[in-house]
Amino acid sequence: MDKSNNIRLLAAIMFADIVGYSQMMQNDEENAKDLRDRQRAVIESYILKYHGQVMQYYGDGTLMMFGSALDAVNCARDIQRELIEHPVVPLRIGIHIGDVVYDNEGIYGDAVNVAARVQALGVTGSVMISGKVFDEIKNHPGIRVESFGEHELKNIYMPINIYALADSGLTIPDQQYIQDITGSNKNSIAVLPFTNFSSESGNDYFSDGITEEIINALARIKDIQVASRTTVFSYKKVTKDIRDIGKELNVSYLLEGSVRKSGNRIRVTAQLISSDTGFHVWSENFDGELKDIFDVQDEIARKIADKLESSIAKKRKRVYESSTENIDAYNYYLQGLFYWNKRTPEAIYKAIELFNKAINECNTYTNAYSYLANCYTFLGTIGYMNGAKAFQMAEKNALRAIEINNSRADSYVALGYVNLFGKWEFNLAEANLKKAITLEPDNSEARQALSLYYRIIGRFDKMLQQAEAAVKIDPLSLPALLELGRSYWVVEEYEKALNAFNEALELDPLFRSAIEGKALVYMSQKKYDKALRTFKTYINLIDSKYKGGAQLACLYALMGNNEQADENIELIKKREKEEPQQNLMLDFAIAYAAKGEIDRAFDYLNKAYELKLGSLLLIKTLPLGNKLDGDPRFHALIEKIGLPPVKREKMKIPEV
Repeated sequence: MDKSNNIRLLAAIMFADIVGYSQMMQNDEENAKDLRDRQRAVIESYILKYHGQVMQYYGDGTLMMFGSALDAVNCARDIQRELIEHPVVPLRIGIHIGDVVYDNEGIYGDAVNVAARVQALGVTGSVMISGKVFDEIKNHPGIRVESFGEHELKNIYMPINIYALADSGLTIPDQQYIQDITGSNKNSIAVLPFTNFSSESGNDYFSDGITEEIINALARIKDIQVASRTTVFSYKKVTKDIRDIGKELNVSYLLEGSVRKSGNRIRVTAQLISSDTGFHVWSENFDGELKDIFDVQDEIARKIADKLESSIAKKRKRVYESSTENIDAYNYYLQGLFYWNKRTPEAIYKAIELFNKAINECNTYTNAYSYLANCYTFLGTIGYMNGAKAFQMAEKNALRAIEINNSRADSYVALGYVNLFGKWEFNLAEANLKKAITLEPDNSEARQALSLYYRIIGRFDKMLQQAEAAVKIDPLSLPALLELGRSYWVVEEYEKALNAFNEALELDPLFRSAIEGKALVYMSQKKYDKALRTFKTYINLIDSKYKGGAQLACLYALMGNNEQADENIELIKKREKEEPQQNLMLDFAIAYAAKGEIDRAFDYLNKAYELKLGSLLLIKTLPLGNKLDGDPRFHALIEKIGLPPVKREKMKIPEV
């Protein structure tokens, strides 16, 4: 992407999408598309009036940008008021304001991610806004809102104040609904100042002291959020409905109580109350002598903690949410993922079979379409399937995934792969991969894909950044560890590369790609004996009579054994003859480059270019050492492909 075209600005970002669109597509695809078209028509009828701009339509969703928060809010209100009329479009809208980067492909930045998360808290007919938006509009007459307090949102590092527009005609979610989605207050409590029921009014200090000690005791318990002393003491002697207090403090439980002291005897009455219903969860009296006060405080805190822990366990969220309710489809999908993560041609063919079975069981299974697209891209890229056919199938499935559900990162990863390897559209590829990360910053597959993109264009600093992020997100992901190992290899951090490959092999000793990665590291280190042993281990795991070929031809040539190198080149020729559907141009190019037959190597590289072999994009980091980069034809080929020119002083091609 040409960074000179980037514009950074402060903008109001509005997300809108149709609630339950995936299920609509499954039940009545034609009706679902009609509602989607009605939504777009209504948006377009208001967007210019409020000085906004539609940045992108994708599936059932719309991403918009406005110069002011007030314009965005007024536009959202009018859109919702029209869409609640027949035929009703069940739309939800979210708005946030913040810094964004804007270019020809779209808008990026944390503000986009926050707006998406705020929108996800809504229900049909609602307009949800962040605290920053509320601050911009709160002094404008005629705009009513309802507060939902501060919430922690997924992948947002700071808690966000959430509001809903409460103007006539709009829907306002229930407080409990927001709490259930965010989970931010399920294990939270406010200890209200205990009331002094002692005969002496001067004993307030005693009841206040008990309140403070219970707050302190609860605050030491892991995973329980406790409202601060300053906050709760502002409610001392305030008469208010307990549910209103809970709502204002954004806590799920309140503890209120009283203290009665008479001589050396004390009675503490405590009541744990649900802030949603106002009903008592439990109520208990604690009697004792004054000398036992610390035991009483400890017992109260322990009982509250037990109750909260029990409540949290009952409401614990599912770790994984499938995009289908069909259990057979889900099982096929999980099996498909198992084979996809192996990253071998034969495993990918098996994955295709399983993803297709998942789709046959549920034809709106977004993730199955996404990964089916990835499988076809993989085969087309490495030359195991006719490129034109493979990328056509990949694009078809990626677009279908986005049409069904436009909020899944995996769908944009799939399309980004097609843009990159199938069409060599580098700007579009980057835009879609960044969009995936905007939607789901913790998506490891998206980070791996962006790392690979940066490897291709030669931005090795960003390549490493994304590869490391992918492993941090999912440290048990074989593909993530593989991408990290390859990234370290590219920048010649060989020990780190070996560590990453070994971590993958600890998880799966038969992970072929990691074994191949280790062999390439040894080859770059000129540890040829180790490389040969490792390549042979790798090759023995391949079920083919032509195994070896390019890897061994390259290695034997570097070892000075041209006879063995030629024998392996003959294997490539036999394989080409018997498996004409495969594109082996890069295999020949690597082998001949290693032998020093540069003219032949460039003949095959140019053939790979003419056939638009996807893996040719890795030309900057192919294991050819400096055998090609000094030739003008190398730089001419990079220019023809459309890659940024190589800066020689920054160039990294692992030596062999």
